[in-house]
Amino acid sequence: MSSSSPVDQITPSTSPTQPSGKMTCGACDATNPSGGQFCAGCGHALLEPCAQCSKPVLLTQSFCGNCGSDLIGSLSKRKRDLEAKIADAIDAAKERDFERSKGLLAVVTREKDYRFKDVITQATTAQQKIDRIAEQECGSASERIAAAQQAYESGDSARVVELLSALSPKLMTPEAERQLQQSRLLLQQLNDAEQSLQEAFQKRDWATSGAILDRLLELKPDDETVANLARKVGKKLVTKATTLHQNHKSTAAAEILQCVPAIARNQAYLDLHQTVERIGWLANQFSGEPFATPTLGRISKLWSEQSGGDPRAVKMLQRLSQQVKAARSTPRDLFAPLEVKPRSWVGGSLGILAFPTSIDLEDNAALRASPGQFNAAIGLALQGLGLGRFQDDFSPKKGLLKRLGRKKAERCWGLDIGASGIKAVCLELASDQRPRLAECHKFSFDAPLTRSTAESTLDESIRTAIATFMDQHDVESTPVWVSFPARELVSRFVKLPPIADKQVKGMFEKEVESRIPLPLDEVACVRWIAPLPEDELTAIGRPAFVSAAKKQFVDRYLENLSLAGLPVSGLQATPIALMNFAAFEFADQLELNQTEDRADAKLPTVALFDCGAEMTIAIIVSSVSCWFWAFESGGNEFTRLISRTTKTTHSEAETLKRNPASLEHPETQFEGVEHRIDEMRGRLSKLVNDQCQQHDEFDIQQTWCCGGGALTHGWVKRILCDI
Repeated sequence: MSSSSPVDQITPSTSPTQPSGKMTCGACDATNPSGGQFCAGCGHALLEPCAQCSKPVLLTQSFCGNCGSDLIGSLSKRKRDLEAKIADAIDAAKERDFERSKGLLAVVTREKDYRFKDVITQATTAQQKIDRIAEQECGSASERIAAAQQAYESGDSARVVELLSALSPKLMTPEAERQLQQSRLLLQQLNDAEQSLQEAFQKRDWATSGAILDRLLELKPDDETVANLARKVGKKLVTKATTLHQNHKSTAAAEILQCVPAIARNQAYLDLHQTVERIGWLANQFSGEPFATPTLGRISKLWSEQSGGDPRAVKMLQRLSQQVKAARSTPRDLFAPLEVKPRSWVGGSLGILAFPTSIDLEDNAALRASPGQFNAAIGLALQGLGLGRFQDDFSPKKGLLKRLGRKKAERCWGLDIGASGIKAVCLELASDQRPRLAECHKFSFDAPLTRSTAESTLDESIRTAIATFMDQHDVESTPVWVSFPARELVSRFVKLPPIADKQVKGMFEKEVESRIPLPLDEVACVRWIAPLPEDELTAIGRPAFVSAAKKQFVDRYLENLSLAGLPVSGLQATPIALMNFAAFEFADQLELNQTEDRADAKLPTVALFDCGAEMTIAIIVSSVSCWFWAFESGGNEFTRLISRTTKTTHSEAETLKRNPASLEHPETQFEGVEHRIDEMRGRLSKLVNDQCQQHDEFDIQQTWCCGGGALTHGWVKRILCDI
């Protein structure tokens, strides 16, 4: 008889059965009819899929009747996998990772195969033991975490570390981990601070000791020993700072006072600190200040008094007494330089514009009482006389009718309506055709007109001011040109090619349509295109701009002026009026050098910054190009800041912003103004630098400022100085 292999002994069939046609359950030994899948005696599965071919096989088979796969080997592998999970679960439990341990054992205990009964029993036993351990460990951990929480809240960092360091990270909550980490860091900081304090004491370095003690009290606020030590060191520091202050070393005294622990800052400290801070502020006002102003003179006097005759203050006071009275180099200069001729980051020399030199001022007292504040009014009058570079305006007449309706005037009023009041000048042409100041008028509103001012109040204020103006001046036979606020204006600047007027105008109109963000039938526009350049300046092209204001605003504005009885000959936006002023006043400075090779030459350019009550206007103008911008930030903003800080009236604050020496605590009460001016500088510098990059033909040789807001102490230094 030939021998046969186990494979040969398996009879192929569609369902595995025993030779008798019956199936015996391996779990309970019950006999089941062929074809069943579960035992009728215990419900245990009788079949399972072959791991190799997935055909059903009996749980009691050794080999698959379909593919011959070793079923015993597969069974052994499954058993080893389950035993490995038990081993991993025990290891996880030793690491106090009870959740992972339970998860691994649950995989084993969920197994229902009778062939793994011993493994399942082993897993169940392990689970019971681990549950008991977990209950004990977690309970102990919870108690430690709760105790650590109490210690943390009471500031006992050492106890927190003691309680939580022994715990496995697996048993700690996220909050407990955070508390442990912070407590360890705090203990390290305490240790470092105590070591540093010991070293500072050995060196008798009381300033460092004071700073360290302040830190220690933050870390250990209830430590009375540290508190007493801090008081003693603080007293030494105040004494040292007092000596420095008496020796006119306020900066060093301020540095020492910064190291006094908070617990030692008594009234003596507060009084000395306030005095030192004030003297420090006063002394710093001269650093970088470009001009010798009366305000600086008052500050130097206060500095001398507050410091007990600091030699530096006395010397500065003597110097300013001479320079404030010194003659100016030109009538344009409001103040003499404090040191060398100041320069501006915008470009060229820097000056505060007092009075124009292109106009005969006739020594008018009203104009000289408000230097640099009538420039827009002068620009309006110049345009009315036909002397403005920019002749278009916003009045309703259009085209030929507009040009024919105006005769060449020999005398004209310029009426600048601003936020703080109206300023008016009447210019007339002398026999040499040079404009001469004939009359001047200034009227201040009871309260500044801002964007938030009620419309009725605004209209009434303007009508009242105009009525006063007309009562004092005869305007019936004289043209009157009036300004409106820059905030109502939208302006766009373009560069057109150097081509003839007929072609360039059509091109410009397309630019206007695309750049003005309003329907053109709803706006009144002022357009300007530079003349066709000479051959050597063709690279510059033909600069142009368009400014638009809503017709609804223009009509209403003119209607209000009409109700006041004012005959308006021309209406112009304040920035364009200022450009007309600048182009006329600085015409000589804008002339091109005829001897210079101009193929690549830049154009001599002047920059003018007008800080009014509510608006600041930046203007850059050359002989053939220009740019301007206005943003809502002006002198009244500084006035309001001081008024809130000092609880004074608007009128009182207006004086204080120009003379902070009169403030009780200028070092703190003027701080808000300084911050706001610095913010303006950042905004303005970005605007100007961006435009100078686009207008690379600009060669700014002079920078001027004007307007009442520019007289705020520190404005010129912080806004325009090349510091």
